[in-house]
Amino acid sequence: MQQLADWYFALFFFVTLLGFLVSGILFFVNKTDTFSSRLLAGFLVCICILVLNNELMATRFFLNFPHLWRSVVFASFCFQAFGYLYVRSVLEQAYTFKKWDFLFFMPALLYPFTLLPFYVLPTSEKLLIIQKIIVDNSLIAKEPESILPTGLGTLARSIFGITLCAFQFSMLFKWKKKLKLAPNSKNQNRDTYKWLFYFSSMSMSLYVLALGLIIFQLTIFVSIWQTVIFAITLTILFIVGYLLCKPNILYGMTGWLQQPILMEQDANDKMANSFQKSNDDHPRNSLTLEQGKAYKSLLENHFLNNKPYIKAGYTMGDLSRELSIPSHQISAFINQEYGKNFNELINNYRVAYLEELVNNSPEYLNYTLEALGQLAGFKSRASFYSAVKKKSGLTPAALFSSKTPDSATVLS
Repeated sequence: MQQLADWYFALFFFVTLLGFLVSGILFFVNKTDTFSSRLLAGFLVCICILVLNNELMATRFFLNFPHLWRSVVFASFCFQAFGYLYVRSVLEQAYTFKKWDFLFFMPALLYPFTLLPFYVLPTSEKLLIIQKIIVDNSLIAKEPESILPTGLGTLARSIFGITLCAFQFSMLFKWKKKLKLAPNSKNQNRDTYKWLFYFSSMSMSLYVLALGLIIFQLTIFVSIWQTVIFAITLTILFIVGYLLCKPNILYGMTGWLQQPILMEQDANDKMANSFQKSNDDHPRNSLTLEQGKAYKSLLENHFLNNKPYIKAGYTMGDLSRELSIPSHQISAFINQEYGKNFNELINNYRVAYLEELVNNSPEYLNYTLEALGQLAGFKSRASFYSAVKKKSGLTPAALFSSKTPDSATVLS
């Protein structure tokens, strides 16, 4: 039995570390650099905190640090708020919060006050409560140290979570109709929609499981807390595994699906006025069609005339300063318009620049691959090779040596 307990502990601890690692990547080093990715990171962090809290209890950590017991209770309300906002931000192609979104986190801020009587207890009394909970794990979900009736906190979490998940499914069903009506609906959008449906289903299952155990009085057979923690662990594994298999879902929806598509002429006529008005008079959390058209014109003309991407180390911040557009809006626009991240877009422009260069001036085919890559702003041979391979499916030597009949002299 002890070996089984050790195996569970090792599994949960590994999954928790993996979840924290992936959430860190999503928030800090994710190349898509999108608002929705950071909301997903918030969701992952919160559920990882819950599993870690369970692991710390198994090690009797709280007997040494009793003042930390129930210190992360906020996470049990926070994670579904992040989950709902994540799904909404992807569907609405948002790049920032709406004005009243902080209300979704109010339960997480208010609920710790129900535990104030416990927080102010002396250490000796806290230890007695924690020791009772260690002996009987079912008390974790009942929260006897709260000023609320026993078990009401778990019930409140379940109702809160199920309500937000129901709103998620409502949004998904409405947007499914939009995707069907959208012209040239892309595989990217279908993949993203499927992911959001699976994500919402996993979230809903956590709350339905907890609520079912309470309603049908199954808590006398199994522990709500341990059962839900196991389900959360599976959720972390599912999210991490899905992201590894389908990283493109982080780009979100492509195209302009959050509003009716305007006729081309109407859109052009309204662009100049609506672009400024949408920025100043009516703040939004997503880009309008007019903004998208304006951004596309600015970006493509800038790249065509100035070719800033051939500078080594060219960044999103550089582009933002050159176009006088906030970087988070540029990032959202590139994901939405091109279905790529900033680095992929820049690298595609660099490869196209080299193709045009060698077509117009075949003498460049006598350059080494390193020299060719440096001409276009690539920092290394490896990044050059990867970009060419991704764009054309060919190696740099194969791509450029095929440009003219006599130009097979590119050094490898």
